Amino acid sequence: MNYIPFALPLLMVASSVLAVEGELTTRIKYLDGASRSTVEYKADSSFDQREVRRKARWESDTLLKIELTPEEEWRWSARLGYNSRRTVDHKRTFREDGSLKKDKTRTEWRQYPYAGLGLRYDYGSQLGGDAWSLRLYHDRFFDVDYHSSDLASDAKPIAGRGTGYESEVSIRAEYMTPWYSLYLLPKLSLTHTRFSAWTNTAQDEVEKAEQELQYEAKLWLDWITPMAGWELIAGPSWQLEEQAERDHGEAWQWEDKEQWLATVRLEYESPAPGFEMELQAEHWLNGPDRHDTRYKVELSYEF
Repeated sequence: MNYIPFALPLLMVASSVLAVEGELTTRIKYLDGASRSTVEYKADSSFDQREVRRKARWESDTLLKIELTPEEEWRWSARLGYNSRRTVDHKRTFREDGSLKKDKTRTEWRQYPYAGLGLRYDYGSQLGGDAWSLRLYHDRFFDVDYHSSDLASDAKPIAGRGTGYESEVSIRAEYMTPWYSLYLLPKLSLTHTRFSAWTNTAQDEVEKAEQELQYEAKLWLDWITPMAGWELIAGPSWQLEEQAERDHGEAWQWEDKEQWLATVRLEYESPAPGFEMELQAEHWLNGPDRHDTRYKVELSYEF
């Protein structure tokens, strides 16, 4: 029996219901850390040393996402990516007369491939707003590579491998304002990131396991500019970060920090479907990271 006449209508129905889309995204971030100075004293209250520390960080992340849409509201995605972080850790100590005592400056690398799953559910109009959506993803980090380069005279090398993962859940929406082309964009998110303990073979010691819970609330204003494809977004963000470290066989040691950030973002979407670009600057307004600024460039292509 020839099944082709029966199979073709089924394939046509399936393709009309089951949509498959792809997106390739590359993000490049640069953190310009502020310089921080700490003075230490001896037991007799006399001057011991002054430590000056500053971090500058480059991070690139490339993500391939394949989305499967079985129904109009649901989007499942397979995620495959690679992350590379390069941190120049400037750490110098000075004597009371200002002369250099030690220089522990080094460049630290952390690189890993990752894979995961994502889910998006679109609610539509809710609570007076539009475009309500729930988004989740879980990524597993494979073969996290730690190493160092450009060591100063007193800096110690690092080398080792570990594992980790990251999960995030977020809710976001869009609200109209009385002004034409202006929209409010609220967003709530919770992100959990964890890296395993790893053996630093360069120093023959075990480094601590690390994890972080980040709670974030944003209320940004989106202006759709008169220039075709361009949007300008700005607004405040509130963050609560719960960070923890753990030595082998011991309990987690937690430390919290709460902070506010100001963000400006410029987005461009090409008239022809596919290409998008984002330029963003974030500035920490308070907390331990006060005066730090992070810049981001994001390029994405949908197919």
